[in-house]
Amino acid sequence: SRMGKALNYYNDNIKSVKEKLAKLEKNLLVFSTLRFMIVILCIGVIALLFIKFWPSLGGNVNKEDEKNYKARNSLYKKGIFHGNPEIQLMTGQKSEYKNEETVPKGEIPVHKLKKIEKAKMDELKWIWFGHSSSLLQIEGKNVLMDPVFSDYASPVPFIGPKRFSKLPIDIENMPMIDVLALSHDHYDHLDYQTIKQIDKKVKVYCVPLGVEKHLLRWGIDENKIHVMNWWDEVKIDGLTITSTPGRHFTGRVPWKNNKTLWSGYVFKNEKYTTYFTGDTGYGNHFKEVYEKFGDIDLLMIEDGQYDKSWSNIHMLPKDGIQAMKDLHAKWTVPVHWGAFCICNHAWDDPIKQITTRSQKENLNVATPKIGEIVDYSHIE
Repeated sequence: SRMGKALNYYNDNIKSVKEKLAKLEKNLLVFSTLRFMIVILCIGVIALLFIKFWPSLGGNVNKEDEKNYKARNSLYKKGIFHGNPEIQLMTGQKSEYKNEETVPKGEIPVHKLKKIEKAKMDELKWIWFGHSSSLLQIEGKNVLMDPVFSDYASPVPFIGPKRFSKLPIDIENMPMIDVLALSHDHYDHLDYQTIKQIDKKVKVYCVPLGVEKHLLRWGIDENKIHVMNWWDEVKIDGLTITSTPGRHFTGRVPWKNNKTLWSGYVFKNEKYTTYFTGDTGYGNHFKEVYEKFGDIDLLMIEDGQYDKSWSNIHMLPKDGIQAMKDLHAKWTVPVHWGAFCICNHAWDDPIKQITTRSQKENLNVATPKIGEIVDYSHIE
């Protein structure tokens, strides 16, 4: 009898302890869930504040802009620009590059510049700054293309693709820029810090539809901006600038792809016709450019950051060679390599392939150092 009472007492105590432990466990679970939800909420709030207030992410297109773009470009549908023809960004093919030296182990040779002299009216000169950033001197004017002078091609100055080559000149030593032409709004072509620092030297901008929204958010005077659709022209004295089509995509955040247009540019005066392809896959647009402008004296062609898996939007080496043929290019200088690693091929694969393939096809390709001044009158 006493033993039974004792067992009942202990069983009741054990049951009570179990109930208290179960209740405590439940409270801990609720607390942990609540804490997790608070952390997620905080991260979400920080992300939303970052997206809203971080200037590098660029501006937003409004309803009035959409009406304007639709009126100017028949490929603008449901708030985004479409290709002609429509293309898939990824081909589904596997990458062919593995264990490559995507970044050089040592320093790339760079020709340092203290200043850049103004070219004469009848001269054609070109200076490469790495990747797609370069300066074209034509009609006595300085035309700067896709300047990215920051250490990172990224919305924040410490992550993302890092520059592995030195710049040949500082922004403060750059000359006055008559035209700053932007091909599209990806971070390796449009850099917030660079634009803010160089704007005081820039007379006018030429940008594809939608890219003006980024510049306006950054405080650039709208009177300096020419917003261009494909085949639009801007004439500045004796220099005609024409926006040209391509096969690419745009966006500074993943959920806003193709809200802005992408393009290349033809810069032409009475003596020379030059063409900057911008980022593009191979397509009929090269033949269209030739049909409209004739032989290209100096072709600044995208050559790098390619792969079979995205060959619709970046040309493989064989595509670049065909583009040179389509354009009847007298001389070609390769860009979109030599500064940022954005793919898996070896960092110097672009220049090796284009020189080897062009020699076999008897095509003229110049391969200057970063910062070296290329004078068209004695190019080699």
